[in-house]
Amino acid sequence: MKNFRLQILTLPVIGRWFILGTAVGTVAGIGAIIFFLMLQGSEYIFLDHLVGLRIGETAGEPAFFGHSHTEFKRWLLFIVPALGGLVSGYIVYKFAPEASGHGTDAAIKAIHHKSGNIRWQVPIVKTIASAITIGTGGSGGREGPIAQIGAGFASFLGRTLHLSDREKRILTAAGMGAGVGAIFRSPLAGAIFASEVLYSSSDMEYEALLPSTITSIIAYSIFCSFFGWEPLFGTPDFAFKNPVELVGYTALGFVCAGFGWFYVRTFYRIHDSFSAMHLPTYIKPAIGGLLTGCIGFFIPQTLAGSYSQIELAMQNHLGLIFLLILIFAKIYATSFSIGSGGSAGIFGPSMVIGACVGGLVGVALNKVAPMLAPEPGAFVVVGMAGFFSGIANTPLSTIIMVSEMTGNYHLLVPSMWVSTLCFLLLRKTTMYVNQVPQRSDSPMHKGEFFLQVLQDIKVKNVMSTDPIVIPENMKFNEIIPFISKTKHNNFPVIRENGTFAGVLLFEELREFVQEEGLEDIVVAGEVCETDVPAVSPDDSLSDAIENIGFKKTEMLPVVDPDNPDKLLGIITRKDIISTYNKIIRRRQQAEQEKALDNF
Repeated sequence: MKNFRLQILTLPVIGRWFILGTAVGTVAGIGAIIFFLMLQGSEYIFLDHLVGLRIGETAGEPAFFGHSHTEFKRWLLFIVPALGGLVSGYIVYKFAPEASGHGTDAAIKAIHHKSGNIRWQVPIVKTIASAITIGTGGSGGREGPIAQIGAGFASFLGRTLHLSDREKRILTAAGMGAGVGAIFRSPLAGAIFASEVLYSSSDMEYEALLPSTITSIIAYSIFCSFFGWEPLFGTPDFAFKNPVELVGYTALGFVCAGFGWFYVRTFYRIHDSFSAMHLPTYIKPAIGGLLTGCIGFFIPQTLAGSYSQIELAMQNHLGLIFLLILIFAKIYATSFSIGSGGSAGIFGPSMVIGACVGGLVGVALNKVAPMLAPEPGAFVVVGMAGFFSGIANTPLSTIIMVSEMTGNYHLLVPSMWVSTLCFLLLRKTTMYVNQVPQRSDSPMHKGEFFLQVLQDIKVKNVMSTDPIVIPENMKFNEIIPFISKTKHNNFPVIRENGTFAGVLLFEELREFVQEEGLEDIVVAGEVCETDVPAVSPDDSLSDAIENIGFKKTEMLPVVDPDNPDKLLGIITRKDIISTYNKIIRRRQQAEQEKALDNF
C-alpha cells in the first residue's frame, strides 16, 4: 500500500487525478446502484405492500420490484412515516449524528471547514437512514445520501493516501459531484454542481472541475449500465419559438423567486422549532414523520419522491387548484421530514415544487394570454430549473441538470433567463447554509487570498525608514541592556562605514548568556546573522511575508537593489499583518455601504 501511495503521489497532476477520480467515480456509481435498490425496496415494502399506496414512476425509472395488489389503507399513513422517522432518527443518533438533515450541506461544510474530512460511518448511515426516511413516505430527495457516499469515500481515500488538505477538499467535492451525476443521470451537471454549489455567489471551485468531470463520467456510466441510459423523465418535445414568450417566463421567474423565498423561510423556521424542542434527538424525526403522514393522508401525492407528478404536470394532467395545493403541501411535508432531523436530500422535493410552480404559471397564462404560454408543460421544465437555481445558488449546473434529466435542450434560452432572474432575486436566500459567498471567504482559500491582497502592495509603502540599529562593535555587555529598553527582538547591525552587516537575533544571544568572561570579548558583528533574506522597496508584501515565513524571523532588512550593502529600512511581520487587516476592514466597510445604497 505504501509503494502504491508513493506511485500515486509522484504521478503528473492529470495522471494522478485520473486514477483517483476513477476510483472515486467507481465507488460513487456502485454506491448509487446500492442506494437506489435500497430506496426502491423500502418504498415497495412499506408504501406499496404495507400501505397499498402506489408510488408512481417516471418513464426513465420504472418500478424495479413492480407493484403489489394490497388495498390502499389510508389510515396507515399516520403510522408508517412516523415509524420510519423514528427508526432512521435512532440510527443517525446512535452512529453518525452529522448524517441528519440534507447531506449535501454537510458535505459542503466538510469541504470548507474540515479539510474535506468526513467520517467513514457517515455515508453508510446516511444511505440506510435516507432509504428508510423516503421509503416510508418522508418527503425527501436522493441527492443528499448519494452525494455523501461519493464525498465520504473520496475523503477516506484522501486520508489513506495522505493527500494534502487542498487535494482532499478537491477530491471530496469531486466525489459529491459524482454521486449527483449518477443518481440523476446528468454527468455534465454533476461535474459543474460540485464546483458551483460551494459558493452562494457566481464564484466556483475551478480546481475541482477536472476531477469532478472524471468522477461524474465514471459514476454515471456504471449506474446507467445497470438501470438504463434513458433520461429520468419522459418529456414532450417542447421548444422555445417566440421571443414574446419571454414575457411569460419573466413572470415565472418572479413567482419562482417568491415561492423559493417562502420555501427556504418555512424550512428553516420549522427546523429551528424542532431544534428548540427539549426531546431526544431521535424522537424529533418521528414527530416530523407523523406531521408528514397527516399531510399525506389528504394528499398522498406529496409523499416520498413524487417525481411522477412532474411528468403529469408536463402533460397538463394537473389542474390549477391541485398544483397550488401540491406546492404548499410539498413545502411543508419536506420541511417536516427533513427539518425535524430526518435524513434525505432537498433537491428532489425542490424539483417537484418548481415543476408545480411552473405548471401553475403556465396553465394560468395559457388561459389568460395563450401567446405568452402556448405550451404550459414547457413552463414545468423551466420552473424546475429556475426554482432550484434560486434557492441553491447554482444556476449553471441546474440548467444543465434539468436539460439532462428531461432530455430536452430546446428550452435552454428560457431556462437560462428564469434561472438567472431567480438567482439574482434570491441572492440572500439559500437552502445550503454552509455555502460561503466567494472563494476569499472560504477557510480553504484564506492563505491564497492573503497573498493575493499583499501582492498589490509594495514594501516601500509599509517599511520603516528609521529603524533602531546596532553598531557591529557594540560589546555583549552593552547589547543586553540596550535590547531591554526596546520592544524589538531583532535589530539590523551596521558597520563603521555605514554599510549593512546583518541582523542580530535575540534568540542567538541565549547561548552566550551563561558563558562567563565573554562580556567584553563578543561584539554584535560576531554574533549577528548574515544569512538573512533581504527585500527591496519595490518587492511586494507577498514576497516579504514568504521570506519571513521561510526564515522564521520577525523582521527583514530592506536594502538598495543596486547596492545590497546599503540599508534603507526594515519591514516586520507585524507591519504586514496590520496592513492586511486595514485593507480588509476598508473592503468590508465599502461592501456594507454598497449594500445599504442598494437597499
